[in-house]
Amino acid sequence: LMAMAAVLLSGVIGGANEKPPVVQDVIHATPEKIKKAALAMFVPDGYSIDSDTASQLKISRQWSSEETVSFNTEHWTNQPVTNCRHVLTLILLPGDHAISVTVHWDSACHVDGGSMWRIWSNDKEKDIQWMQITLGDLKAKVEGADQRH
Repeated sequence: LMAMAAVLLSGVIGGANEKPPVVQDVIHATPEKIKKAALAMFVPDGYSIDSDTASQLKISRQWSSEETVSFNTEHWTNQPVTNCRHVLTLILLPGDHAISVTVHWDSACHVDGGSMWRIWSNDKEKDIQWMQITLGDLKAKVEGADQRH
Protein backbone atom coordinates (compact mmCIF):
# COMPACT_ATOMS: atom_id res chain seq x y z
CA LEU A 1 0.00 0.00 0.00
CA MET A 2 2.83 2.40 0.87
CA ALA A 3 4.56 1.62 -2.43
CA MET A 4 1.40 2.39 -4.39
CA ALA A 5 0.94 5.66 -2.49
CA ALA A 6 4.55 6.61 -3.29
CA VAL A 7 4.01 5.89 -7.00
CA LEU A 8 0.80 7.93 -7.07
CA LEU A 9 2.42 10.82 -5.20
CA SER A 10 5.44 10.84 -7.52
CA GLY A 11 3.07 11.01 -10.51
CA VAL A 12 1.32 14.04 -9.04
CA ILE A 13 4.58 15.79 -8.19
CA GLY A 14 6.07 14.89 -11.59
CA GLY A 15 2.99 16.24 -13.33
CA ALA A 16 3.34 19.55 -11.53
CA ASN A 17 6.88 19.95 -12.85
CA GLU A 18 6.05 19.22 -16.48
CA LYS A 19 6.84 21.98 -18.93
CA PRO A 20 4.21 23.07 -21.41
CA PRO A 21 4.59 21.40 -24.80
CA VAL A 22 6.78 23.07 -27.38
CA VAL A 23 5.22 23.84 -30.75
CA GLN A 24 8.07 24.55 -33.14
CA ASP A 25 8.93 24.40 -36.85
CA VAL A 26 11.56 25.68 -39.26
CA ILE A 27 10.47 28.30 -41.79
CA HIS A 28 12.63 29.20 -44.78
CA ALA A 29 12.25 32.98 -44.75
CA THR A 30 13.54 36.08 -43.03
CA PRO A 31 12.18 37.06 -39.61
CA GLU A 32 10.60 40.13 -41.21
CA LYS A 33 8.62 38.02 -43.69
CA ILE A 34 7.49 35.68 -40.92
CA LYS A 35 6.33 38.58 -38.72
CA LYS A 36 4.57 40.29 -41.63
CA ALA A 37 2.70 37.08 -42.49
CA ALA A 38 1.75 36.52 -38.83
CA LEU A 39 0.35 40.04 -38.56
CA ALA A 40 -1.60 39.56 -41.80
CA MET A 41 -3.11 36.40 -40.29
CA PHE A 42 -3.99 37.82 -36.85
CA VAL A 43 -4.68 41.56 -37.13
CA PRO A 44 -8.02 40.93 -38.92
CA ASP A 45 -9.03 38.83 -35.87
CA GLY A 46 -8.44 41.75 -33.51
CA TYR A 47 -4.84 41.08 -32.47
CA SER A 48 -2.44 43.99 -32.00
CA ILE A 49 1.32 44.19 -31.41
CA ASP A 50 2.46 44.11 -27.78
CA SER A 51 6.17 43.93 -28.60
CA ASP A 52 8.33 43.38 -31.66
CA THR A 53 12.04 42.66 -31.32
CA ALA A 54 14.54 40.99 -33.63
CA SER A 55 13.88 37.58 -32.08
CA GLN A 56 10.28 37.83 -30.86
CA LEU A 57 6.84 39.02 -31.91
CA LYS A 58 4.20 39.21 -29.19
CA ILE A 59 0.62 40.00 -30.20
CA SER A 60 -2.61 39.86 -28.23
CA ARG A 61 -6.33 40.46 -28.35
CA GLN A 62 -8.93 41.19 -25.70
CA TRP A 63 -11.19 38.32 -24.60
CA SER A 64 -14.83 38.74 -25.51
CA SER A 65 -17.24 39.31 -22.62
CA GLU A 66 -18.62 35.81 -23.33
CA GLU A 67 -15.14 34.28 -22.89
CA THR A 68 -14.67 36.11 -19.58
CA VAL A 69 -18.09 35.07 -18.24
CA SER A 70 -17.49 31.46 -19.34
CA PHE A 71 -14.06 31.36 -17.67
CA ASN A 72 -15.35 32.86 -14.42
CA THR A 73 -18.27 30.41 -14.40
CA GLU A 74 -16.00 27.39 -14.99
CA HIS A 75 -13.54 28.59 -12.32
CA TRP A 76 -16.09 29.92 -9.82
CA THR A 77 -13.98 28.87 -6.80
CA ASN A 78 -11.18 31.25 -7.88
CA GLN A 79 -11.21 35.03 -7.81
CA PRO A 80 -12.98 36.38 -10.90
CA VAL A 81 -10.79 37.65 -13.72
CA THR A 82 -11.19 40.82 -15.78
CA ASN A 83 -9.40 42.52 -18.67
CA CYS A 84 -8.18 39.22 -20.14
CA ARG A 85 -6.09 38.88 -23.28
CA HIS A 86 -5.05 36.01 -25.55
CA VAL A 87 -1.28 36.43 -25.98
CA LEU A 88 0.49 34.80 -28.93
CA THR A 89 4.28 34.87 -28.89
CA LEU A 90 6.49 33.84 -31.80
CA ILE A 91 10.12 33.26 -30.85
CA LEU A 92 12.40 33.45 -33.90
CA LEU A 93 15.86 31.88 -33.74
CA PRO A 94 18.10 32.02 -36.82
CA GLY A 95 19.57 28.82 -38.23
CA ASP A 96 21.24 27.79 -41.47
CA HIS A 97 19.14 29.43 -44.22
CA ALA A 98 16.00 29.22 -42.09
CA ILE A 99 14.37 30.47 -38.90
CA SER A 100 13.29 28.20 -36.07
CA VAL A 101 9.88 29.45 -34.92
CA THR A 102 8.43 28.51 -31.52
CA VAL A 103 4.84 29.40 -30.64
CA HIS A 104 3.52 30.15 -27.15
CA TRP A 105 -0.14 30.86 -26.55
CA ASP A 106 -0.95 32.25 -23.12
CA SER A 107 -3.76 34.04 -21.36
CA ALA A 108 -3.28 37.06 -19.12
CA CYS A 109 -5.97 38.52 -16.86
CA HIS A 110 -6.37 40.99 -14.03
CA VAL A 111 -7.36 39.49 -10.68
CA ASP A 112 -7.92 40.97 -7.24
CA GLY A 113 -9.66 44.07 -8.56
CA GLY A 114 -6.99 44.67 -11.21
CA SER A 115 -4.04 44.98 -8.83
CA MET A 116 -2.44 41.68 -9.94
CA TRP A 117 -1.96 39.77 -13.20
CA ARG A 118 -2.62 36.07 -13.61
CA ILE A 119 -0.80 34.53 -16.59
CA TRP A 120 -1.03 30.91 -17.70
CA SER A 121 -0.14 28.79 -20.73
CA ASN A 122 -2.86 27.31 -22.88
CA ASP A 123 -1.67 23.70 -22.87
CA LYS A 124 -4.86 21.68 -23.29
CA GLU A 125 -4.89 19.28 -26.24
CA LYS A 126 -7.17 21.53 -28.33
CA ASP A 127 -4.89 24.52 -27.62
CA ILE A 128 -1.81 22.55 -28.69
CA GLN A 129 -3.59 21.49 -31.88
CA TRP A 130 -4.55 25.13 -32.55
CA MET A 131 -0.90 26.21 -32.14
CA GLN A 132 0.28 23.40 -34.45
CA ILE A 133 -2.29 24.28 -37.12
CA THR A 134 -1.53 28.00 -36.78
CA LEU A 135 2.21 27.44 -37.17
CA GLY A 136 1.59 25.15 -40.16
CA ASP A 137 -0.63 27.80 -41.76
CA LEU A 138 2.02 30.47 -41.12
CA LYS A 139 4.73 28.29 -42.68
CA ALA A 140 2.55 27.58 -45.73
CA LYS A 141 1.71 31.27 -46.12
CA VAL A 142 5.36 32.40 -45.88
CA GLU A 143 6.97 29.64 -47.93
CA GLY A 144 4.12 29.62 -50.46
CA ALA A 145 4.52 33.37 -51.00
CA ASP A 146 8.25 32.89 -51.61
CA GLN A 147 7.57 30.20 -54.23
CA ARG A 148 5.18 32.46 -56.17
CA HIS A 149 7.86 35.12 -56.68
